Amino acid sequence: MLGLNSNWLISDRDVSISVAGLDGVGKTTIINKLLNEEITETYSTYGINQEIVNIDGLKLGLTDLGGKEPFRNSLWPSYISRSDALIFVVDATKENEIAESKKWFVRSLEWIKKDSPILVLINTWDKKISQKEINTVSNLFKSSSRRQLIECFSISPITGENLNKTIDWLANTIISNLVSTGISVEYFVAYLKTDDGIIEARIRTPSAIIDTEGMSPVIRYKFASGNESILEYMNLKGRQVVMASDNQTSCWLMTNVIDQNEEIKGANLLMKLLTEFIKEIQGLRKDKDANISESDLTSYLMKYLIDNQSFWSEKELPMFEISYVENNS
Repeated sequence: MLGLNSNWLISDRDVSISVAGLDGVGKTTIINKLLNEEITETYSTYGINQEIVNIDGLKLGLTDLGGKEPFRNSLWPSYISRSDALIFVVDATKENEIAESKKWFVRSLEWIKKDSPILVLINTWDKKISQKEINTVSNLFKSSSRRQLIECFSISPITGENLNKTIDWLANTIISNLVSTGISVEYFVAYLKTDDGIIEARIRTPSAIIDTEGMSPVIRYKFASGNESILEYMNLKGRQVVMASDNQTSCWLMTNVIDQNEEIKGANLLMKLLTEFIKEIQGLRKDKDANISESDLTSYLMKYLIDNQSFWSEKELPMFEISYVENNS
């Protein structure tokens, strides 16, 4: 269960992806194959279908956009403009539709957010399409823009060709792209319940200019109840602030100041970083038979967060402090 606070935004997916293409090009068949590796009879998508695909812990929210022209005009601009990435499907077996696909692909480039990854899937179904033909289609779509993040793969939802390659490229490119948007973590704090009390660990970059006293009403531990989990996000004084917790660990992450006029980027990825951190702490507790100590936590945080540069750049190693905020002794 997700805890909800006023002025907070919550997402059930890490990345939102629009899947577009003309009617009948195989969008729904491809998504079904990704979901359950089964080929099922599909019909034209009326409006939209939404599914979540979990890839190595990264939840990709796929919005299957109806390909009939009325939906292209009414739905595509709205959904594509709010997506973190675009998958555009082309049917390589229908040469008479390639030009029309290219036209709508160019329009889609106008709607998708700047620097978002774009993946063109050239659907060969189970037909033998020569590599020369595939290259011709690929070059046609890549020449639509000077963007750096357009990739083309031939794919077959029948045989499964390049399905894994498609998702791996998309997930890795999205993460790399979001990290490269200029977001950097300046302040991280984690609260952990131990047998001796609650430990607070604070990590910050040397150059960070953050009034931690002024942030104290926000940067404070809030543990979930039972088996629940909490994810919360807010924009505070130009910074992105993300919180995640289970019933024993509560952690916060704060980024550098962002341009107030720019759209918030990467919030879902930041949430993923924190949920992965909580999973790591859960694993540490299991290794220590649930009795985690201050020295255990210090060693682990130094290794996981600092040495492995989970959040921090190599150029600016962070400052580290740890202490008890509540002591049971």
